[in-house]
Amino acid sequence: MTRLHGHRGEIQCRAENSLWEDADDPTWLFLRLDGLDVPFRVLDWRTKGTDELLFTLKGVDSEEKALRLVGAEAFMLLREANVPAEGDLMIWQDLAGWTVRSPYGEEAQIADVDTTTANCLARLHDGRLIPLHEDLIAQINPDDKILTYRLALTL
Repeated sequence: MTRLHGHRGEIQCRAENSLWEDADDPTWLFLRLDGLDVPFRVLDWRTKGTDELLFTLKGVDSEEKALRLVGAEAFMLLREANVPAEGDLMIWQDLAGWTVRSPYGEEAQIADVDTTTANCLARLHDGRLIPLHEDLIAQINPDDKILTYRLALTL
């Protein structure tokens, strides 16, 4: 987020507008605050020039609240971007539904991802939690939606 726009909490963000223009009614904007990706519901958005977007976010309705978000990195869900999933994944939440595999071939399904703490966790379908961190992942296979871990996990 680059700066405030007006006094009602609208904020300005430098971004690649074509991703938003091609998106299917984007509903979430994730802002990296204190190392965590925090979701904000997008109430309204519009372009400003070729590389700026203006956002109205739920719960951000004053200059004071918007000021706290200035300087935060902004992300959108890959599935809302309406582009092929190539390269790096945008956020951990995109891993919901993927398979996690240990180096020994054990597998489990990721039900959802918890990013509410500094330690991002994958919740497996049986309720167990495993840590998500780049250093723990040996391989990412986006075609088959499989994460292979470097370390043995009790899956």
